[in-house]
Amino acid sequence: MSETKLCEGCLEEVLASNYLLHSLYCERNITKCSICDQRMDVNEQDAHMDSHQKTECLYCSQKFEKRLLGMHQNNCPNKPEKCGFCDLMINLAEMPRHQANCGSRTEQCQICKKHIQKREFNLHISVCGIEQQQPSKLNRLKRITSEPTSEQSSDDSSVKEIKQVTRRKPQKQTKPKSKQKEEISKQFNDDDDEDFQKALQMSLNQK
Repeated sequence: MSETKLCEGCLEEVLASNYLLHSLYCERNITKCSICDQRMDVNEQDAHMDSHQKTECLYCSQKFEKRLLGMHQNNCPNKPEKCGFCDLMINLAEMPRHQANCGSRTEQCQICKKHIQKREFNLHISVCGIEQQQPSKLNRLKRITSEPTSEQSSDDSSVKEIKQVTRRKPQKQTKPKSKQKEEISKQFNDDDDEDFQKALQMSLNQK
């Protein structure tokens, strides 16, 4: 395994055989930040030092480095946020106490007309709306199931007709006289259609 040495300029392990050449390059091109001790190329020094410049927070006026400013401003105690109950802008530090009082206020539900605390209002609306819809759905279901369908009504009428027919006295059906059969047969005797003649005879025989 080749021997290595630690470069004092960039703090990297380099081969001992290349150490002299590497160290000369680092002396000319690598610099150390006086604030955070980070090693960097001399061409990146200005951009790096700019990141250490402190900028004032928009909410609390404290100064933070640019790389830390964004994180601070997202959680700054003086940052205003909108209250979920009253839509007022309240500082984050004061929000818990404000919402404890604001959420205790009541608002009238337009569905059931009850006064509900604001912290429970959204949940109440979602439940109250369902409860108010259920009775109408149940009534509609009962009405639909109780009303006979068109098939059921036709079946019921058929049953009534059958009952009425069964109550009547059976009437004797009078068969057509043989003379009438002969007259019908003569009337269509000239028709040469064999199928028609067969159908005619079958019809006459059934009478």
